[in-house]
Amino acid sequence: MLKRLPYLPVAILVLIASFSGAVPASHAADSEHAVADFSGYWERPERPSAAAVYYPVGDGPVPVTFSRDVEAGRQGLQYLGDYTNPILLPHAAEAVRAQHETYRRGEAVWSAWALCWPPGVPIALSMVWAVQILQSEDEVTIIYQMSQSVRHVYLNDGHPADPKVSWFGHSVGHYEGDHTLVIDTIAQDPRALTDRFGTPKSEAMRVVERYTISADGQRLDIEFNVEDPQTFATAWSAKVSYVRVPNGYRLSSAEGPQERIFPEFICPENNRDAAGGGHPIPVATTSDF
Repeated sequence: MLKRLPYLPVAILVLIASFSGAVPASHAADSEHAVADFSGYWERPERPSAAAVYYPVGDGPVPVTFSRDVEAGRQGLQYLGDYTNPILLPHAAEAVRAQHETYRRGEAVWSAWALCWPPGVPIALSMVWAVQILQSEDEVTIIYQMSQSVRHVYLNDGHPADPKVSWFGHSVGHYEGDHTLVIDTIAQDPRALTDRFGTPKSEAMRVVERYTISADGQRLDIEFNVEDPQTFATAWSAKVSYVRVPNGYRLSSAEGPQERIFPEFICPENNRDAAGGGHPIPVATTSDF
């Protein structure tokens, strides 16, 4: 019997119900070992401004991050990126610089994610909201709290010869060993940017993510590689981490009550709040009839 989840919309309940018969830990995929249980709720543990950042991997090319002239105290909702990063082709550097200057003038930046468009990857990895992962024999489904956007990852399958461009693109995946899920994504809508700093993307982008779960099942370390010859001068890699949120709840304070980590989140397309805040519904003070 499906457990009642009062905060999720009907569409998500139906999706979860379709996975209720799966036993993901027994799915052997391409190994002889049981696959780890990635299912559940996850979130990045950093404060919001830090969660906007992708962390470098090794000594290779580094992702775009906050401009070096931005003091730590100003690294918040103003995502002033380093447009001098050598991975950027000239038009991409100009896009990052344009967002930088718009913020500097005190103007709002209407980015794709602020307009409530689905984020795509890798930018979905930089959102502070939680994600839910569901596993079945042939698919991994990732639900992002922001608008309850759904991403489908088809296991042990290939990309079609001519995939249709979409917000999350076409994702295929496989397990390596018993603790790593590899996801390969192509054909994303270029309106969803690469990061919070205004870095663009093209339909040629390819993102390969490696989700590795810790031995105790409480942490996901994600390394990803980005290739987009129409945006970047070179391929680059980065990493982020998620921590598991037990039973979909977090503590609101060290000793306080629990609050739901995955409430219904409605973000209408073309929202006009660049800061992403909440506002009360307007109520008329006089009758119009």
